[in-house]
Amino acid sequence: MKILFVAMQYIHAVRWINQLKDSSHDVYVFDCLDRPIHEELQWTNYVTGWKKRKIRRLKGETFLKKKFPRLNEKVEPLLKVTASEKLQELIEEIKPDIVHSMELQTESYPLISVRKKIHFKWVCSTWGSDIYHFYNDSFHKEKIKTLLAQIDYLFTDNVRDIALAQQYGFLGKALGSYPGGGGFLVDEEMITPVENRKLILVKGYHHWAGCALHALKALENTIHLVKEYHIHVYAAHPVVVTEIERLQSEYQLQITYTKRGFEESHTSLMKKFGAAKIAIGISITDGIPNTMLEAMLYGAFPIQTNPGNVSEEYITHQINGWLINDAENIHEITTAIKESLTNKELLLTAFENNKKYRTSLSYQCIQQKVLEAYQKIQQNLKNNHDN
Repeated sequence: MKILFVAMQYIHAVRWINQLKDSSHDVYVFDCLDRPIHEELQWTNYVTGWKKRKIRRLKGETFLKKKFPRLNEKVEPLLKVTASEKLQELIEEIKPDIVHSMELQTESYPLISVRKKIHFKWVCSTWGSDIYHFYNDSFHKEKIKTLLAQIDYLFTDNVRDIALAQQYGFLGKALGSYPGGGGFLVDEEMITPVENRKLILVKGYHHWAGCALHALKALENTIHLVKEYHIHVYAAHPVVVTEIERLQSEYQLQITYTKRGFEESHTSLMKKFGAAKIAIGISITDGIPNTMLEAMLYGAFPIQTNPGNVSEEYITHQINGWLINDAENIHEITTAIKESLTNKELLLTAFENNKKYRTSLSYQCIQQKVLEAYQKIQQNLKNNHDN
């Protein structure tokens, strides 16, 4: 098939598309943000450098986009070439068998207006909070309902969102729930025995979704235990860095961090998961975080929030991880840390139980299922054409 991916230059999208690298599919890539093509996607037919102004930049454009998104949609085509304009032109030019948009808000919304003008088979991947969180906002709710009514095929990163999509108007074919970036290549040499682990990992997001400050407060509440460990906070937002520095100064903790936007390499982070006793991820809303799966694959005990019951698709509470039901309940997070650091049997049991994911979530296993899903699409298109 000729497939046009509409996707940002984000590592999960890159890994997903690379599953098709040695297949028979003819792959095109377009990014609605017009960012330089990722180095690992240079094997594709990619389109860049299309974003051009029609008139010089006007004062207040950013404010308009942020505060009045509906009005901005009407004004934007007068100011510059929009993603919708370029996508229509591209689809008419290359005539793809399918258009596969990855992520809703940035990469799928521009296709809504295109679909009203020309017909194409539309595959959509939803990630994280695309549906679960954004449907609660009136602007996004309208967009999501329109989009779900138009798409033909759906991939998600969790089972929860298949049910939500159908509830909100999706009538097409759900192709399955898979990690957003495809499967995982686990280096088992990086996996340290549980009893030798002296590291605590914390996801450092603190914004509209992430709640890393709550995790740090819970660690402070268990200071007598965590003082014996090295703590590493990855992808920390500035407010989190400030709190880390306070804890470091006040308690002389062994605590390090990387800043959001200046992340360490994937290999470096996986080594830390392979050495961590516990890995903490606290958020108000999410899908299935890759970092949660990577913690489990590398033997770290996951302490993870469970928005919309999504994390329990992989974690059974106090069996192979610890589910936090309220991201803002610091007492609940504190209890989870205390129990996991003092209950050796719990961690050993979880370590053994999570080994199965090294097979079911392996790169080869997920790639095979994904390629079979595209094969089903191809067969459906052929059957419809023959009829």
